[in-house]
Amino acid sequence: MNAPSNILKSKSCTEAPVMLNGWKHHQWFLIDQIRRWANKPVELFPLFVAKLKMLGESQFDIYTGSLSTRDIAADITQQLKNFDVYEKDAYLQWIERSTHLYWQVSISDDSEWTLRQGDDTEEYYIHIHPSRHSKNTRRMKANPMRTAVSTLIYAAMTGEKPGMHLLNKVRKDYLGLSALPRSMAREIFSTLNEIAALSGLEQ
Repeated sequence: MNAPSNILKSKSCTEAPVMLNGWKHHQWFLIDQIRRWANKPVELFPLFVAKLKMLGESQFDIYTGSLSTRDIAADITQQLKNFDVYEKDAYLQWIERSTHLYWQVSISDDSEWTLRQGDDTEEYYIHIHPSRHSKNTRRMKANPMRTAVSTLIYAAMTGEKPGMHLLNKVRKDYLGLSALPRSMAREIFSTLNEIAALSGLEQ
């Protein structure tokens, strides 16, 4: 069953027919969103948490290179046109011919991208994400990443310090996750500090 196009439009940071979940797969798209949301009132924090559901529930690969989402989509689009498989029917047949129902392509910065059939085969029929172990790509865990980002945003919205109390408040009250002891939160704070530095939200 096809996913509704309006849902995919809110999820994709690229124009149809290319579907790219920028929250999950493009570091600089995520950083830009963090900068935008940090300046919003705390009453909107639950809406931001809802956006973070797009990180999924397990692990994901996030692109860390310098190409914009538009550059990536354009590069892949041109390759598909060169292969003569950009149009919908040709693309879907091309995917079906692959052994695992996906193909991998290398783009201009030598990063590798996995191409699958999109959930919406009418409009967003090209689903792309960074390939595992690709150049300019990091593998992340969803819940620690969600905790780090949401704690940072909550701290920015409220003017508080992103310490253990705030982290566990966010986990319990907004993310539906259990509290953590300090020893288990070190990796999360490391990620939080890295994101804070990249986004200019260091406190």
